[in-house]
Amino acid sequence: MRVAVVGASGFVGRALIRHLLDHTDHQIVALSRTPLKLDHPRAADRYQAISCDLHNPLQLEHGLAGIDVAYYLVHSMLPGARLNQGSFADFDLSLADNFARTARMRGVQHVIYLSGLAPSGGAISQHLLSRLEVETTLRSYLPTVTCLRTGMIVGPQGSSFTMMVRLVQRLPLMVCPAWTRNSCQIVVLDDVVRCLEKCLTHKDLQGRTFDLGATPAVSYRDMLETTARLLGKKRILLNAPLLTIGLSRLWVSLVTGAPKDLVYPLISSLRESMLVRTDHKWPYDQPPLKNFETAATENLPEVLAAVEKPHAFRGTKPTRESTVRSIQRLPLPAGKSAAWVAERYISMLPKLFPLLIKVRQVDGRIFLQLTFLPITLLVLQHSPERSAQDRQLFYVVGGALCSRLNRRGRLELRETLGGQACLAAVHDFVPALPWPIYRWTQAEIHRWFMYRLTKAIKS
Repeated sequence: MRVAVVGASGFVGRALIRHLLDHTDHQIVALSRTPLKLDHPRAADRYQAISCDLHNPLQLEHGLAGIDVAYYLVHSMLPGARLNQGSFADFDLSLADNFARTARMRGVQHVIYLSGLAPSGGAISQHLLSRLEVETTLRSYLPTVTCLRTGMIVGPQGSSFTMMVRLVQRLPLMVCPAWTRNSCQIVVLDDVVRCLEKCLTHKDLQGRTFDLGATPAVSYRDMLETTARLLGKKRILLNAPLLTIGLSRLWVSLVTGAPKDLVYPLISSLRESMLVRTDHKWPYDQPPLKNFETAATENLPEVLAAVEKPHAFRGTKPTRESTVRSIQRLPLPAGKSAAWVAERYISMLPKLFPLLIKVRQVDGRIFLQLTFLPITLLVLQHSPERSAQDRQLFYVVGGALCSRLNRRGRLELRETLGGQACLAAVHDFVPALPWPIYRWTQAEIHRWFMYRLTKAIKS
């Protein structure tokens, strides 16, 4: 088969590709923003790396051409532009919808998604709700979707275990909030890729959802104590039941050096225990899944070799290229479409700025102009060949607020979640204003405009 690994540059993606090259005869296509270079004896004739911005349908169409099965390993907690407006959940939804639409168009028959364990009771964090929403999105477009849900994945270059090691190394005295007493069934990276590979060929697994987690379950406090013992560190752990999730996120980010975009969603998901559901347990008992102590012992040397380096959290450095990406989820009233939202979007501009902006439309081009000076602020070009009732696409092709370096800037409005919502997205826009001025003027005006548009649609 021709198998795509989407999100290939992540630590699971890289390990999975090596495992597939070692244990199968499939052709492997790696899709990631930067092509993944691979030093492997079987890579020459069975491996292809493709540069693919998953926000770009044209690049996805190229990358998924001829693919039979795709692994979807994408989680958008880290920035892809210099300015990212919108929640990680909306970014995740946009990426999943974009991928699933394109995969269906390209005839991909089977998608395997690495999701997250969801607590059986109590509140579910936005981080985990987003994982479940991606599952729903993939299933709404594709014939066969297999989901593997995991808690913490312990492996070299895995963010969660790297943060735990840094905490133990740097804090002789650790204050443990109430959430550290919650339990989790971890899974080691080697077991994850083995199970992902089984889903590729075992028909009895396909189209189903499984929870992966080793026994016994361990609390996060127990993990800290075990890690300290393996490191040969004497650490004092004090209970602090009044320490909130918000404060926990802050101190974990400060102590470990991990970016807030990465830490905040992860810590917020620890409010409840992450346990395997008995009716969704992985059906193969051999070989058994490794427990936390075994996993930590095996992976500690590689983690220690990289943990003090600035690049320990791979892929977390935000780009310095002055691009903007903004994604907001809008409610979509019953019977309305993305084309209807596009009309509201354009008509709202002069209504909100009646003495400042006027809109003129000529031959598929939309001109946003000042009312009192002969200055065109932005020019949008409608793309009829890439648009439909459920998706409207406009390219940013000029105007005083658009840099001449702008080559791929575009505005997209797209229905999602079965028509329950519409995603309004600005991709790859390069502003003409100096960055500090743009950041606190034009960008904030756009954020406010989207807020008012949402209110108008709701009413």
